Amino acid sequence: MLFLIAMIYWSYDKKLGEYLLVSLSFSRLANSFAKLTACVYRPWVGNSNVHPYEQAVETATGYSFPSGHVTSSTILFIGSIIRGNITKGLQFLFIFCLVLMAFTRCYFGVHYLTDVIGAFIISLIILVIMNKLFDKLEDNPNFDLIIAGAGILLSILLLVYATFKSYPMDYDTAGKLIVDPAKMAIDTYKDVGFTVGILVPWIIERIFIKFTSDGPLDCKFLRIAGAYIGYMVLMYALYPLIKASLDPQMANFLNFFMFPCYVILIVPAVIKFFQNRKKDVYEDIS
Repeated sequence: MLFLIAMIYWSYDKKLGEYLLVSLSFSRLANSFAKLTACVYRPWVGNSNVHPYEQAVETATGYSFPSGHVTSSTILFIGSIIRGNITKGLQFLFIFCLVLMAFTRCYFGVHYLTDVIGAFIISLIILVIMNKLFDKLEDNPNFDLIIAGAGILLSILLLVYATFKSYPMDYDTAGKLIVDPAKMAIDTYKDVGFTVGILVPWIIERIFIKFTSDGPLDCKFLRIAGAYIGYMVLMYALYPLIKASLDPQMANFLNFFMFPCYVILIVPAVIKFFQNRKKDVYEDIS
């Protein structure tokens, strides 16, 4: 989902991309807080009639409520409808994709209906709030510091909450914890790293880089293709290296920090470099 939003940010509509990225960061915090608070087990736990799709189970870790997939999908599809200049046909397509995502999470047996409805409501609330805040940002460019500061503060509070809250200690028939509280606390570093990895680079880019998503169509495709190669290098080279070299908390934080940082800071810096270079060439010719 991050890379799909990144393509919007780099090559279609930077302002829409910013709105989606910042909304995504806050939705990750809200999703994590809701999971840690509700502590709802997956549908197959305690119900032998539920037979989840095996490949879907691999990514269905931790608690069930709310659905992370539906949370991020709502940010992308509904957020694009709220703030993007898109056609009616594309709006219907986005709604269909979101409904399909919600349906498949239930059909595969990894979520309850309440999980996907809850995820949609949480994400929609965040989108509405962020829409108001981004309207204010249009009038006051420095308001981004308040948005980012609030997100970082909430990230710290989430870490404290995840570390010190009490968790249910239920075991399956094999005597294994259904959900390991220690793992849930450690996994929170992923959401915090992801949030900080969006908000801090966002501020830096707005102050120092200031790239634009404008340009010829071929240049936009080149941006995405080149950025995708770098993204894969991070995914298959740097990610496992960090995971193997550091303790779980720091590895989770850094790994989930570096991807949005790459999207929001590194790639835009490269885009801006070539935009300035092209501008210099035109000035020399004239």
